[in-house]
Amino acid sequence: MHDKRFYTPKEVADELQISSDTVLRMIASGRLAAIQVSERIYRIPAPAFEALRTGRVTKRRQVVTRRRRSEPKYGKGEALREPAGA
Repeated sequence: MHDKRFYTPKEVADELQISSDTVLRMIASGRLAAIQVSERIYRIPAPAFEALRTGRVTKRRQVVTRRRRSEPKYGKGEALREPAGA
């Protein structure tokens, strides 16, 4: 498992000889950093996998949320045009 930037939970599980469910639980608990690509797909960065394999403890990064400035509300108070030919 070299020269890859990201690993699947199955690849990590096979390398560590544990189940894929265990890898997913480690991701959920924060023991293993991962990127959620979609609702059901995770990818583990190579540095995070190496840190887990060597026993180094990594801190889970917090997600920073920022408030958006108020956005213009389009359509508010505007009259809709009638479709042509109606």
